[in-house]
Amino acid sequence: MLVAVLALASVPATLLASVAPQESAVITAPAGSTTVSLDTPSTYAVEGREGVVTVRVGDGRVWVAHAECPDSVCVRSGTAAPGRPVVCAPNGVAVSVRGSEGGGLDARSR
Repeated sequence: MLVAVLALASVPATLLASVAPQESAVITAPAGSTTVSLDTPSTYAVEGREGVVTVRVGDGRVWVAHAECPDSVCVRSGTAAPGRPVVCAPNGVAVSVRGSEGGGLDARSR
């Protein structure tokens, strides 16, 4: 066991970081979909059915900052997460995150 720990300690941190799954976001619109990195702060103007939806990426998160739609539920939805997309239904735009879900438990039974 000690040998395994020492062997792991000798592996460069950059190699370990490359093994971990990187998260990315998928922006889906009526015209198609694109995958974007969560590592680079960016702003995307996505053309929807009723207008433009502004999607922002920053600090490893992605969210809808503004939408030309009647109720802006997507703007108030917060950040997207694995298994929890942000959707602007009137515009047909969805933002979802690919990557690990953290591996935590959401329920426990006996």
